[in-house]
This record gives sequence, structure tokens and C-alpha cells, in this order.
Amino acid sequence: MTKAMQTAILTTVNAPYQTILDAGELVSAISKHDIKLAQIGSFFTETPVDAQIAFVEAHGISKAELEATAIKFANWSGQLVVLAA
Repeated sequence: MTKAMQTAILTTVNAPYQTILDAGELVSAISKHDIKLAQIGSFFTETPVDAQIAFVEAHGISKAELEATAIKFANWSGQLVVLAA
């Protein structure tokens, strides 16, 4: 994952919110299944799946762990999340 790709993801997930997460905070939320952070919703619904996978893998989170968080978020929010299917 390039720095530009990571910046694009962080810009996308943080754009609508006053609280800005950095990469480490987003990674922590994903790995801890902290699905109530607004940026997690943006990550799963506004970021392409291939970018989601590349982002977490670049930060040491497995695809299986990402999918577990996606499922938890989808069940909680009722939103369609590709990785939860």
C-alpha cells in the first residue's frame, strides 16, 4: 500500500466527521471490532474492498480479522457490507 493510497482511505473515512482518525487509530478500531466509530462505517461502505484489504494487510491485520469486523458492523448497522456477505 502506498502512502497516497493510505491517505486517500483516511481522507474518505474522515471527510464527514470533525474527529479525525489517523491510520493507527483506524487500525486499532478495526482490530478491536470497535464498530461504533463513525469512520468504521465509512471504511466499510465507502472504501473499495481491495483497498480495505490492502490497508489492513499493510498494518498487520488479516483478511479474516477484517471480515469478522465487517460482519459485526453489518449485523449492528443493518448496512450492506461486501466483506460480510
